[in-house]
Amino acid sequence: MASQTGILGLQGTVGGLVFSKNGTVRQKPASNKAAFATSASLARTRENAAEFGLSAKYSKLLRDSLRVAIASASDSRVASRLTKAMRAIIGLDDTNDRGLRVFDSSNSAPLLGFNFNAGAGIGQTMYFPYEVTGNGANVTMSIPALNPASDIAAPQGATHFEVVFAVSDLDMEMLNYTNGVVAAPLGILPLNSAPLVNQTVVATFPAAPADANLVVGVVGINFYQQINGKFYPLNNNSTNPLAIEYVA
Repeated sequence: MASQTGILGLQGTVGGLVFSKNGTVRQKPASNKAAFATSASLARTRENAAEFGLSAKYSKLLRDSLRVAIASASDSRVASRLTKAMRAIIGLDDTNDRGLRVFDSSNSAPLLGFNFNAGAGIGQTMYFPYEVTGNGANVTMSIPALNPASDIAAPQGATHFEVVFAVSDLDMEMLNYTNGVVAAPLGILPLNSAPLVNQTVVATFPAAPADANLVVGVVGINFYQQINGKFYPLNNNSTNPLAIEYVA
């Protein structure tokens, strides 16, 4: 949109004319979609655009599949950061030509450790050991020992915590997903509660995921403040970490 910068000055586009700050005027260049689609000199640009667009679709699919967990633990750049990670994985496809490369679940290892909340790392918040394993339709998080008093770095004002565990089965070709159901989560616990030992949290899919699909498991922690018997999430989710801790 054009804006007046002085008594006579204009800046922006008016009627197909582009008014610059230095006072020059030029005609707005016409868009030529046909040239973009066929020009040999733009081949690399077309290939990059195709793969970037596909990366963005993959990123959105994964974020949609885990949106409940991500809503409490994410930063403003998570979409672009995850798209960048997906673009790097597409680049590992050694079967298809440039511009036609796709996500291959066998190349998904670089997603391990992806942090949805750049301002809160798991390693700086959760000091207890855990392991995530898959077997058929089940993905299990095992916690050998957890002492909230020493194993969790809680932010000021928090009185309770909740271990987050969520999994999704993604069909990267059809761009759809299925969530695993966690029947018995650990729930919201006091930060001064007694130590826990040998805890397991199981997420179950309706059926075992297909070999070609991407299975993602995320682990994190949410913090709450209890007031008059009610649990209130801390207003700023910058303290809640969440990361991909399992891929298959």
